[in-house]
Amino acid sequence: MTNRDFLKGPQDHTTGRKTARISAGPLLIALRRHQIPCSIDSLSANGWTARLGDPSNGPYSQHGYFRTLDAAAEWLLEEAERRGLVVVSGGGQSRRPGT
Repeated sequence: MTNRDFLKGPQDHTTGRKTARISAGPLLIALRRHQIPCSIDSLSANGWTARLGDPSNGPYSQHGYFRTLDAAAEWLLEEAERRGLVVVSGGGQSRRPGT
């Protein structure tokens, strides 16, 4: 993914409570722009659920019970990084070649 998809700057260097590197809206748009299936919803009273991948076609990850939307977005970004769908570099994130 390109630098315009993910901004890296002062918001990454906060003290105290950890904040999301990117908010849910821009993250979902960036992942979908690169045809990476994903979603975040709050259809239950137990909090937010984040999903990455297509359960019927390839790897799929789901995690629920996030207290905040930002926490769900952070997990989604970390899971995409763990799978190699995005690469974090000093200048921002980029999409991994060949994916």
